[in-house]
Amino acid sequence: MILLGFVAVGLEHIHTNTIYGQDFLLHSTSTEAIITDPGRWFPQDFTNRPLLYWLGAACHWVTHGKGTWEVAGLVFVALNTLALYLLHDTTRRFIRSPALRLAALGFVAFLPATQVAGIVYAADAICQLPFVLLLWGLLRALEADRTRARLGYALVAGLAVTLGCFARFTFLALLPAAAVVIVLAARWRRVTWGQAAAIAALAVLAPALPAGWLQHRARQAFAAEPPHHQFDWHGTGEMTWSSLLLLKPADRHILDAPVYWDSEILENRPRYSLLVNNRYSYPALLHLGTFTDVLDYANDGEIDDGAPRPEPQKTLARWSVRLGLPFSVAMLLATLAFAARAAYAVARPAAAPSLGLTAWGLGALAWFLLIALSLPFLANVYDWGYWLSRLVIPALWGFGVVLFATVDERWPRARWLAGLLAVLVAAQALLHIRSLWY
Repeated sequence: MILLGFVAVGLEHIHTNTIYGQDFLLHSTSTEAIITDPGRWFPQDFTNRPLLYWLGAACHWVTHGKGTWEVAGLVFVALNTLALYLLHDTTRRFIRSPALRLAALGFVAFLPATQVAGIVYAADAICQLPFVLLLWGLLRALEADRTRARLGYALVAGLAVTLGCFARFTFLALLPAAAVVIVLAARWRRVTWGQAAAIAALAVLAPALPAGWLQHRARQAFAAEPPHHQFDWHGTGEMTWSSLLLLKPADRHILDAPVYWDSEILENRPRYSLLVNNRYSYPALLHLGTFTDVLDYANDGEIDDGAPRPEPQKTLARWSVRLGLPFSVAMLLATLAFAARAAYAVARPAAAPSLGLTAWGLGALAWFLLIALSLPFLANVYDWGYWLSRLVIPALWGFGVVLFATVDERWPRARWLAGLLAVLVAAQALLHIRSLWY
């Protein structure tokens, strides 16, 4: 029922033109360019990868150019539905409570960030499946009791991360994360060191070769051009470390669910309120982007040209942000607790968390930290929306899984708590769906 609901929501977002979201002109013209010149893999810079444009070209071919983006949206719905199915399948191995497994699935499936980023024609829509498939294959490889199955699942994990590298450069961070998971599994005696080496060869070392080749080719394509994403390793000052890590007084306004396009007069000129350097903290902006459609694309995509969010969606978005705050705090605490426990378990294997929790936690942290720790060094970090949640959707899924797995491990016999969380998630999911339903 959750998966069917996700499909229904996805179809509604296709109907309301959510697919025409951020950078649509760039991605549509890049798709058209790769149709005429298949060798043009990398538009703009090395962070843009060709998988999205190959998919778009295939949709163009199937529809003869008459429904390219809508068919692409259908493909995105199918890919993300499969990703959610695999997510639930992995949780069967380490979350014992069925209620908490369903709560984890429903929570990540109906987050506004998931609903919108899973449909907009951009690489964010195709990252979730390779991410989840990597973790699914890695966990099954580590738990397999036969050599053939172990190597087969490790191969699936390796192919998943290879495919992911053709979708977004962030998948490079998952190679060391997978390696750490495998080493910890051996350290905690879940597998032998020989078995760990065989899994690592297929899941880490083998995909590192095409991933490195692709990264080299992408950089070569723009070697003679100034970089689109500019870094200052002394810090730009646009988002300071305090803005990255700590809350700010202005963050209370986030609870009113402002939209990216809201403006005010500053220094005698109009400015987008959310984009003023160091006014809002990254945690507050990430929470806003997770629990609302901050770019307001569910309402006719870019076609509405920044029209104000109507009622009742405006009020529902405000409640979505406010009622989502306990979930954000709980995810943060659960992730910090997991990281501390995993670090402690390096010396004391008896305290080790489950392999499922370890894989999801380290995978989420690797993806998230690669993005978050770069923000103080990026130029235009507020103006260009590097803080948007769409860049860290796989990490948000991982943090959600970590939360519900932690509850399951910490209170394994509290069925009332599992049931209560499932009810709260269901209510929150309905709120999320209605706040984006036009």
